[in-house]
Amino acid sequence: MKSTSKLLLCLLIVGIAVSCQKREGNIILPGQANSGQLSLIVRDTFELRTQTIKEDSLPGNGLSYCLIGAINDPVLGPSMASMYADVILIEPNSNFPNTTMPDSAVLFIPTVDGLNHYGNRNYPLELGIYPITESIDISKTYYQTDTVAIDRSIQTTYTGPLNNSYKDSIPYRKSKLKAYNGLRVKLSDEFANKLMSLPQEAYETNDGLDKHFKGIAVIPQKTHLITPGEGNFTVFDVNNVLSLDYRAKILLYYGDSNTFVFGFSGRKQTINHGKTGPYPDKVTDQLNQIDSTFALTYCQALNGVKTRIQIPQLFDLVADRNIAINNAYIEFSIVNYNEYFFAAPRLNLFQPANKDSKRNFLIEDAASLSNYGGVYDPNTGTYRFTITRHLQNILNSQYFNDIDRNWGLYLAVPSDQPVIGARSIIDHSKTKLHITYTKLN
Repeated sequence: MKSTSKLLLCLLIVGIAVSCQKREGNIILPGQANSGQLSLIVRDTFELRTQTIKEDSLPGNGLSYCLIGAINDPVLGPSMASMYADVILIEPNSNFPNTTMPDSAVLFIPTVDGLNHYGNRNYPLELGIYPITESIDISKTYYQTDTVAIDRSIQTTYTGPLNNSYKDSIPYRKSKLKAYNGLRVKLSDEFANKLMSLPQEAYETNDGLDKHFKGIAVIPQKTHLITPGEGNFTVFDVNNVLSLDYRAKILLYYGDSNTFVFGFSGRKQTINHGKTGPYPDKVTDQLNQIDSTFALTYCQALNGVKTRIQIPQLFDLVADRNIAINNAYIEFSIVNYNEYFFAAPRLNLFQPANKDSKRNFLIEDAASLSNYGGVYDPNTGTYRFTITRHLQNILNSQYFNDIDRNWGLYLAVPSDQPVIGARSIIDHSKTKLHITYTKLN
């Protein structure tokens, strides 16, 4: 019987568009006519066990953009994002006058056009900018919990908004660079002196520079974030090299009209570091329990928290025979969002790498991005994901091989595409799992 069911399952799933026809809600195989109809069944009532858990091992380098900022979230408490980035030479100079005193040094990092903030974008934050003393390995995967060592003896402090609109151009030799919005900071005299007085080889090759100046760190100082709702995250384009005007850089001025420019090495050598917590009791209660269920759960960027969804009744669908799933989706609704803490543009739905893992692993349906879903629908206030292949594979493993792969699902804020410091609060009184299927003869 199982071999017959398996054959029919293949016919239904792989060839349904060309070998089947739909009549009045039933699936009809050619040659069976009305006597062989396989009825479509819809089930949308399932027990779902939902809980907030800690996120695990999100990548911190290799991302499209970089997040900097700090927030005192009225729901989830404090969190912050820092940047650690390797620098390179844009125009090597074998005769750099490293015994000359600098006039000044300016750091500029452009923001990303469009959705480039989260929280109160005009709220002034305090940033500490430091040299890093540890090379960032281009061959290594860093995670958002990773940092590299910094030199706290050389510091620049900036206080103000992170996303600034600039109309005035930036001096560059005897010309000007076009103005772009972003973060523009005059570095301290100690910082400028450091950049001007490196050994000669540091201005000749990137390997020489890396021996003596590894890069910079931009770290928010949370001293002012006392009231819930204060602060913001801003998305920066550290990796763009399309033009000198737009790209992130450090301009070192000397001799009245001379400029030496340091750039940044790219996404593999830029680390986005996230730090979240301490969390309020309503969140820590969920984090400290095992296999419980809660009506409200949380998803957060920066290696914060995510939601686990378990479907304990799933195998009821194959209690007496296998089924062919025609369509399955799961839909989530969010609450407690506003103009500052707005709905994340997209969420991701994963499965665990194994039964006991907290690592995210793509579900099979994610291979088809056009049908997978996850984009926020402002008309319904929901995120919907197609999970047809995912559920069918779980049921097949159980029915044909007696292998339990019903490990649940993880709902999380993406670490990339888009990069954003968002969080979501999921109201599971409205969570809907909807499965349309056919029982096989």
